Amino acid sequence: MKFFKVAGLSLASAIPTLLLATFIVFFLQRLIPGDPAVAIAGDYATPENLARIRADLGLDQPLFAQYLTWAGNAFTGDLGTSFQSGESISALVLDRLPITLILTTMALLVSILIGLPAGVLAAQKVDTSFDRFLTTGATFGIAIPNFWLGMMLIIVFSLGLGWFPGPGGVRFADDPGQAMFGLVLPALALGLVGAAEICRQVRSAMVENLSTDYVRTHRAKGLSNRSIVWKHALKNSSLPFATIVGLQVSRLIGGAVVVEAVFGLSGIGSLAVEATNQRDYGVIQAVVLIAAVLVLATNVIVDISYRLLDPRIS
Repeated sequence: MKFFKVAGLSLASAIPTLLLATFIVFFLQRLIPGDPAVAIAGDYATPENLARIRADLGLDQPLFAQYLTWAGNAFTGDLGTSFQSGESISALVLDRLPITLILTTMALLVSILIGLPAGVLAAQKVDTSFDRFLTTGATFGIAIPNFWLGMMLIIVFSLGLGWFPGPGGVRFADDPGQAMFGLVLPALALGLVGAAEICRQVRSAMVENLSTDYVRTHRAKGLSNRSIVWKHALKNSSLPFATIVGLQVSRLIGGAVVVEAVFGLSGIGSLAVEATNQRDYGVIQAVVLIAAVLVLATNVIVDISYRLLDPRIS
């Protein structure tokens, strides 16, 4: 019962944030130079045609009225129609979303599987050469841009060694297995920066916990170092770990825009770039809505996990 109450409170707090995010983006994107009606009309951009196009698209209405219309339709699952292609925006997003979700999930796994063990090992070897090597590597990892790392991975492992396919890859509809294999390099380019951040945060939390009285008591009782580190100290370091993982999800979604461009992937990140260049407001708003939902859903999960990991949190 308590779990559902916590989940309900977290969702209730997320809804106003979602509305505020879409509201701000809706108005900010209207500041982008250019007129969608002019782009659609092209060579036929006469005053009469422009007025007709604006009326058809609802662009002649006040901005707040346009937002209310969009939000009401989005609540029912109707994200509108693309200004440029005339296709359903829902269909466009659903076609691109799986690639971004799979890429983000793979990158998050890379971040956790590399960053968590590295942070724990560094904490056990604190102030040693091994610890300094890992922390220095983590510092460089945080500083390296995703796009540069992606290009280096392409040059070395794709163009040089030929172990992985080049930019563009294979469509999931054609060959799902090969398409997944083609996402390995993008996931590494996106996830290694997160692994460096997780390593640093986990190391700091573990060093603090390994120096506490309860750990010394466990050692005095004769518990194995493996049990103390992985069962007790790591459990008490789970709150900072959950926090940094939640933050990494939002960073991965943002970083996916750049990585998809570098590797030529057709995800919602590349869709957002195309829509921005074409002044396709509806598509931009839909991508922002999806990204906001993913980030807020992650925050809700992290918020719930706090209460599950530490019952003292109310």
